[in-house]
Amino acid sequence: MARATPEAPATYFRLSDETWALIVEEYANGATAKQLGAKWKVAPNSVYRHVSAAKMTKRDCGDQRARAHARSVTLAAKARDAKLGPRGETVEPALTTLFAPPPDDDPDATSAIALARLATLASGRAMKSRLWIEAKALAGLAEAYARLGAAGADDWAGNRPSPQDEAALAYVLERLEAEDRDAERLREIEREGWSEAG
Repeated sequence: MARATPEAPATYFRLSDETWALIVEEYANGATAKQLGAKWKVAPNSVYRHVSAAKMTKRDCGDQRARAHARSVTLAAKARDAKLGPRGETVEPALTTLFAPPPDDDPDATSAIALARLATLASGRAMKSRLWIEAKALAGLAEAYARLGAAGADDWAGNRPSPQDEAALAYVLERLEAEDRDAERLREIEREGWSEAG
């Protein structure tokens, strides 16, 4: 009699109701029946049968799970972007503070060269953390500030940038947006490839 290979999936394992509840929950959270069958050594059809009996198919609970995930992502982003006020209360960042006059204690706030150094430093930190998109965006920002500094933009008070500087900055921003869109498309293609492979 031939012996089965260790990789061969079992045709039937008797699992407890608690184990099937775990499998159903994993399926509802996005795992495929084939993945779960390989993981738990059960047939994919058994996974489908238990999921249908529990009314936890992706069609039944997908919208609800997607909304809950979107809420958690939004809350995490708000928590990350929120700042603490002087008494410890949470304060949302306001765009109006971006256009306030430069503070007396920070003379580098209007120096294009100092801002270029800061953006370059941030880009390097993003590269070391393998945050490629952020690193590229910060490098573009550093380049724009360096161009402004070279063109004498440090004397910004009352002087309007030259049309060449405005065009260069608009070009850099447009390129960064195009690269962000391309990177997002690549991530979507990779996600679709992973989901089809599963």
